[in-house]
This record gives sequence, C-alpha cells and structure tokens, in this order.
Amino acid sequence: MNAPDPAPRETIRVFGLDEAEPARTDRSTGRRQDDFRFERSEIPVEEFRRRVEDFMASMRDVISGLATTAGDYQLDQVQVTVEVSAKGKLSLLGTGGELAGKGGLTFTFKKSTE
Repeated sequence: MNAPDPAPRETIRVFGLDEAEPARTDRSTGRRQDDFRFERSEIPVEEFRRRVEDFMASMRDVISGLATTAGDYQLDQVQVTVEVSAKGKLSLLGTGGELAGKGGLTFTFKKSTE
C-alpha cells in the first residue's frame, strides 16, 4: 500500500550568492569564485512562485517584440538562463555570469506551430 503524499512544502531552500557582497553587482572585478560568499536560506513557496511568474511575464513582453526572421533564418526558440539569489530573487544571467551560473533556472520559449 502506498503512503499518502506528504503535504506540500511551504518554503523552498535556496543556495546562492550572498547579496550583501559588494562585488556582487560587478563581476568584471577579476575576483575569483572563492572570493564570493554563498549562503543558504528558505523562502515561502508562494513568494518564489510570484517572483517566477513576474519574471516570466516580463520575458513574454520582451520576446513578443522580437523579429521572427533574420534573412533566410527563422527564430524558433529563445533560451533564457536565470540566476536565483540566496534570497530568492531572479536575475537574467548575462555575459560573465558563468561564475555563478552553475545552477539556477533555464527557460526555453519555443514558437508555437499554430
């Protein structure tokens, strides 16, 4: 006999860069990965869901305005990598983000065929 499913978690654990780190906003400082501080925290699932939904709504606005063709090529999909801070904040992972980009979320938007 199967055990009943446990109740959904009310919080989610996040491991990420400590936002208090001054060099956090400028990754071009030449600091090594070991120089950054990491922390763990728990945030309410509903709060994290709201942040993801807000981010996705913003990305839909951006993507909907993109040209779908470039010469003989057609845009089929857009892949967006998002860093999640230790406090559960979402940020677009840009150039040079490989330092902290070992985890996070990746969203792939594929053009509908309809």
